[in-house]
Amino acid sequence: MRARILLLSTSLGMGGADRQIVYLAKALLACDYDVRLVSMTPLEEMGRQALAEGLPVTSLDMVRGRADWSAFRRLVKLLRSWQPHLLSSFMYHANLMGRLAGRWAGVPLLVTSIRSERNGSPGQDWLMRLTNWMDHCQTTNSQQVADSLRQRGLLSPGKSRVIPNGIDPDALTASAAERVRLRGELKLEQNEFVWLAIGRLLPQKDYPTLLEAFAPLGRHPARLLIAGRGPLLAELQQQVDRLGVSSQTVFLGVRQDIASLLAAADGFVLSSAWEGMPNVVMEALAAAKPVVSTRVGGVAELVQDGKTGWLVPARDPKALSQAMHRLMTLSETERQRMGWAGREHLRAHFGLEAMAHRWMTLYNDLLARKGSLVDQPDHRP
Repeated sequence: MRARILLLSTSLGMGGADRQIVYLAKALLACDYDVRLVSMTPLEEMGRQALAEGLPVTSLDMVRGRADWSAFRRLVKLLRSWQPHLLSSFMYHANLMGRLAGRWAGVPLLVTSIRSERNGSPGQDWLMRLTNWMDHCQTTNSQQVADSLRQRGLLSPGKSRVIPNGIDPDALTASAAERVRLRGELKLEQNEFVWLAIGRLLPQKDYPTLLEAFAPLGRHPARLLIAGRGPLLAELQQQVDRLGVSSQTVFLGVRQDIASLLAAADGFVLSSAWEGMPNVVMEALAAAKPVVSTRVGGVAELVQDGKTGWLVPARDPKALSQAMHRLMTLSETERQRMGWAGREHLRAHFGLEAMAHRWMTLYNDLLARKGSLVDQPDHRP
């Protein structure tokens, strides 16, 4: 009998966690696991892509921010009818719902995954502590995040595991011709230093600090590209106007051509106040771009300070600006050396195959301990 694994996600949009879940589902299917992928909220970019690629994905169609007991009952019904050997959930709301529905439906094994240093409100933390006993294993994607969560009682030391994110470096490769083409399309001057930031326009990403850091650099030939959407757009546009850098700051909205954007950029910047294991930093390293980032979450496990980029404290625009200026003053040869060192570090430690191998090893260990009589596919990378 093949191992049946249900992957439950809060969403399947454009977030880093959403991408990792779809990567994992593909790897499990390729290794002959029986898989179902369920999103609590309506399918967005990654969910629609998964459907188009023939993955077994469905949605509970829940409205964000609203309790929906009928959706909970639908999930319980699905679990009872399909009878997975293991339910693996990702992100706060899916973790909570997975614990409750999984126990209610009698799923033998429950695995939760916290993807960031912060769940949200103190009330949400309280609910996670209250239900910690329900699952059989708790995962996160960074050792730094795991340590922080344990200190706050959100991870149980005896049943936690760190599984870093993974990425395919080759998928982020773009040609020199593509760099020239996109810089022309975006009307970027040849002598401009182009910074790229990618992420939703939400408080977590702390774009106000990034804009403050970029403002002094506006005296140089420099441009800041921000790819992402979110509710803070109007507020950030007003800040750009106040700082006098509106002509050098471009809000790109949602973009699908991440490899091309990275090719067009000279440096990548992340100003987040908190993180897990940010996919955008992994993408920048895969594209051989030096990174300037706040030292949050698992970033320090990705960026080697002084070798592949620079790390600064969160919410410190002066330190962020100084690190950005430092990168801008390097020669193109020095920047390329940093970029290629980052790509090699990423390839060695954070490949997709390594990520999938770690998840499958965990699942198989839990199934074996539970005594489930299922096939153990060969999943060696």
